[in-house]
Amino acid sequence: MDFEKRISDYGMTPEQYEASFAEITAKVQGNSDKDWTEIIDQYSIPLSRNTLRNACSNVYGSVFVKEYFDEKRRKEMEVNSEPTTDEPAPLSLPRYKEQTDVNKDGSFTSDRLIEINEENLKNPEFLLNAHGYDPLEWELVSARNSIWNQGGKSGVKNLYASKINVKPRTEISQIEIEEFYEDLVRNYNPKNRDYFTKPKVDDGVLYEIPIMDLHYGKFASGSLTNGAYDYIIAEKCFNTIITEAIEDIKSRKVAKILMPIGNDLLHFDNVQGTTTRGTAQDTNMRHQEMFKGCVEMLIDGITALSKFAPVELMYVPGNHDFLSSWHVVMTLWAYFHEDPNVLVDVDMHPRKYFEWGNSLIMYAHGDKEGKRVDKVMQVEAREAFGRTKYHEAHLAHLHSEQAIKELGGLIIRNLPSVTGEDNWSHESGFVGAVRKCICFIWDKEKGLKGTTNIVID
Repeated sequence: MDFEKRISDYGMTPEQYEASFAEITAKVQGNSDKDWTEIIDQYSIPLSRNTLRNACSNVYGSVFVKEYFDEKRRKEMEVNSEPTTDEPAPLSLPRYKEQTDVNKDGSFTSDRLIEINEENLKNPEFLLNAHGYDPLEWELVSARNSIWNQGGKSGVKNLYASKINVKPRTEISQIEIEEFYEDLVRNYNPKNRDYFTKPKVDDGVLYEIPIMDLHYGKFASGSLTNGAYDYIIAEKCFNTIITEAIEDIKSRKVAKILMPIGNDLLHFDNVQGTTTRGTAQDTNMRHQEMFKGCVEMLIDGITALSKFAPVELMYVPGNHDFLSSWHVVMTLWAYFHEDPNVLVDVDMHPRKYFEWGNSLIMYAHGDKEGKRVDKVMQVEAREAFGRTKYHEAHLAHLHSEQAIKELGGLIIRNLPSVTGEDNWSHESGFVGAVRKCICFIWDKEKGLKGTTNIVID
């Protein structure tokens, strides 16, 4: 029987026929989840779905298959008995319909023929590279590999029909983290500022600078909202607060500067541009750019403040950037941990307490406590609560200054923000709040002595 002629009538070479037969065998044995129609399309088999599945008299029938492979083994034995040359015969690859699909959930499916050994079948990085995906940018979700033994004069070569599902990584790679910290620690220097340096004092006031809800990385078009906002504007707002606070500090006897850090400092939490819970945000920058820019901005501001009084930073997690803001704070700790004038709190508790003489201040983002906010201080900071006379809770999240409430001796303040509107807040009608930062001046004996409003025009 002229096997090649019979196979060519179906539009295939022997190699292509063997490849398709291997796939069909895997399907029959339950080792492949491909549909019969998918196999027909992949190999351009000129048979209907039912004819292929119920093969009996065509080239996939048992009689033809047995005779074909018996003849193939006979020829291989003849070839192996002949003297071989040093030059291996070229190996022709079977025809394979490679394809890449974009799925509804944002993942990608890649189906292609690859050469791979058994060891690398369990190597996600190898599979990603074989399909053309950078392991630093993509994560392997699943993989299915069906083996073909593709023969030639040089021996048997293992080919696999490889189908993988991948999705973009939502975390920064270890390499990117190492590169960032190396650049920051070794090469970055705060911007030179010609500030007057005051002598440090021990009996002065506490100067609190609560920059709430900065949302560094947010993008808003002025044509769609009541004003544009982006990371450049965010930096200008932050620097304005630092500059005006320093001018105010110069006229006072300040023993310590207190800055809560966090409270939606960053607008999103991952490389996908979403909040911690997965809500997509408007932005015009990558996560890495946002992270680096924000860290450098903070280092400049903290360095400037530390020339006038010791600075203490307290981390308060928000709902937009729960993980990334903590990474920012850890970066600040790594940068300033040998600086005697800067103390960085890295505790991840959702609420923080700061005791200053007769005053106790509680910080919380304010999105979770609800009506319980007036009941947690006396439990979580019981001893400090008993030692102090003046108690306040400073909350964020609402982006606007709210009416001051006093419940059971606790003054509750929802503090304003300097951030701009985004499309969602504009469409929802959350507009018109005065963009400002309220700085608090605390006396050790008499409690709150005064405030300074720094308004962003």
